[in-house]
Amino acid sequence: MVKKFIIFILLGLSTLMVWMLWNMSTFYSKQINISNLITKNKIDFLSEEKTLSDLSKKEELILNLSESLKYKTISYQDSNFSEPIHFLSFHKFLERVYPKVFSQLEKRIFSNYSLLLKWGGVNNTPHNPILFMAHMDVVPIENYNLWDHPPFSGNIDNEYVWGRGALDDKSSLIAILESIEYLLDSGFSPNRDIYFAIGHDEENSGIRGNAVIADSLASEGIYFDMIIDEGSVITDGIIPGMDKPVAIVGVAEKGYASFELICNHESGHSSMPNNETTIGMLAKAIVALETNKMPAELTDPVISFFNFLGPEMTIQDRFFLSNSSFFATSILNNLDTNPITSAMVRTTIAPTIINGGLKSNILPSTAKAVVNYRIRQGDSIDRVKKHISSTINNDLISVSQLKSDLSAEPSKVSSTKSPEFHIIHKSIKEVFGDVIVSPGMILATTDSRHYQNISKNIYRFMPIQLSSNDLSMIHGANEKISIESYMKMIEFYIHLIQNIHAS
Repeated sequence: MVKKFIIFILLGLSTLMVWMLWNMSTFYSKQINISNLITKNKIDFLSEEKTLSDLSKKEELILNLSESLKYKTISYQDSNFSEPIHFLSFHKFLERVYPKVFSQLEKRIFSNYSLLLKWGGVNNTPHNPILFMAHMDVVPIENYNLWDHPPFSGNIDNEYVWGRGALDDKSSLIAILESIEYLLDSGFSPNRDIYFAIGHDEENSGIRGNAVIADSLASEGIYFDMIIDEGSVITDGIIPGMDKPVAIVGVAEKGYASFELICNHESGHSSMPNNETTIGMLAKAIVALETNKMPAELTDPVISFFNFLGPEMTIQDRFFLSNSSFFATSILNNLDTNPITSAMVRTTIAPTIINGGLKSNILPSTAKAVVNYRIRQGDSIDRVKKHISSTINNDLISVSQLKSDLSAEPSKVSSTKSPEFHIIHKSIKEVFGDVIVSPGMILATTDSRHYQNISKNIYRFMPIQLSSNDLSMIHGANEKISIESYMKMIEFYIHLIQNIHAS
């Protein structure tokens, strides 16, 4: 009997191993081989007389970006601090520098500052229009002393253009306009309508900008085959096990919600505290939330991420990732050891504000804290709130969603098998060469979430190669973009528009 049992176990293990090896053998590369692609009627940005190899033209492109960074288009949390003159001056700058764009494309203004441009297609194709997105606003400067060059100087040196917005997101905005101006100057016209939305309050939720534009377009019956907005980048040396840069195209973004915890308890003199104090109970509640996190899960965006990356990794990694359903617990535990990868697979908590008390010798009767959650696919704002209440389990602490703050449910997941994803993939390969393209999930929020009801697929990608050190410049000090990277951005958007036209 024991012998039969052992034989049965061995047969079962052998079958399992054969199944796993079969999975690995069918775990094929999903990378496009651009050498096999034939591109017809494409304008070559680098081969004509008016090209980046022309030094004067290159200088003009750099100066245009530099000038854009000099406008203090700052989005403040409190709109009373906003300075409209900077936004209106920025409009004038765009119209002056891109005369063909603003004379040949239809322009609409929303909420005084956000712009929507429409490039009319020349043919009646069965395709729906495409929407490009970028935003003109930037975050405030926290500490001017930490900047090597003033944040609104647009300083140019031999390698970089410096300034707030160089990465987030004026470089994308200006690069797209440069690409359209170039294509118009070359006599190019798309075969379908292409829209370009320039938001003015993305850093403050986009409620008055792209949310209004999206509602207006929805009322007009406009529906997009694809939207491309800011988001993931080409990572260099960030993903373990990858010896090539990885271009991550965001097919989804996490949700966002903040909750206020208010603890009410007895006040009194600090010389005679009770066993439990107001601040003490609130502190325990925060520790409980940080300790008892919401469960991790391999969601669809994460599975797609590994399905594209896995075949390009070592044999050991391919074995585990091709059998992710079997090794899910091990994979999740491994991802959970790093804050960045942990954020990919679970809803995260971050206490961001806490206050209470008026004097050092008085026990406060009330203490408050704000905790921010970034919500993965499969969770929801309501589920997060229930988790907070059940984890704290204290009737003296109330939990309410902070309505004054941005909130959004996790986004829908866009297709990795659509013609539009293929077009983005192809364009990346054409411009950046030997990089690995993969779908992924972005951990922040973008204005594109306002368009989910009027778009088939939304992709979030910035055509720029960054290291882990570079990422700290976004919303941080010494924000800058290399001149080489900026040239590549313009080239990418030209290729992308041409590839959309050819599809």
